[in-house]
Amino acid sequence: MTLLVIGYTGLKLAKNGNGSDIRVVWYLFSLTTIVTLIAVGWASSIGIIDTQGAFQGAIGVRLNSFLKFMLDLNADIAIFSSILTIILLPQFVSYGMSGLFGSASAPLFVGATIRFFIWSIVKSLLVVAGIVLAFAFYGYFSHWDGWSAKGSASMASLSGLLLMLSFSILYVYRDVHAAVETPLTTNRSLKLKKILICSRRWMTRNMRG
Repeated sequence: MTLLVIGYTGLKLAKNGNGSDIRVVWYLFSLTTIVTLIAVGWASSIGIIDTQGAFQGAIGVRLNSFLKFMLDLNADIAIFSSILTIILLPQFVSYGMSGLFGSASAPLFVGATIRFFIWSIVKSLLVVAGIVLAFAFYGYFSHWDGWSAKGSASMASLSGLLLMLSFSILYVYRDVHAAVETPLTTNRSLKLKKILICSRRWMTRNMRG
């Protein structure tokens, strides 16, 4: 199912002219996986990571803390959601309140802020996916003590799930973005467009120029 979703959303993105999204996703995922494999191999070769996959020594403690930081998706989502809220919510509130006096001004950087939020979440998912996959492969093929094939397969599946979420988020974002930019042609859409135009005129009725 994970592979099917990745394949479907990837093909849709490519056919809709968003091939650059696919290239960025695979690059970030590959970069994270390869860098992690190199770092884990180096750490294992000098004893920072033991045969059980545990970190040792002062450097190991720092690396473990850095790894936990990179894997903390909840913190990333909270931070990026806060940035999105801080930038956009005051503008929408200001638009509504100012509109009561006919002096509303359209919110700024809405598209850019949403794009930043989407790509930040996708980047975080890809980083975690790459790190998890690298540890799954390295631990299994290095025969770390207690590192089973089942456990490695579970970690690889988790990596695939995060990769699938990345593709799905981008697919939904691009689909909605295209729908917003598509000219309104149906009767219902034209009525909605007329309502929005009238509303905007009333909200900016006292604006000049």
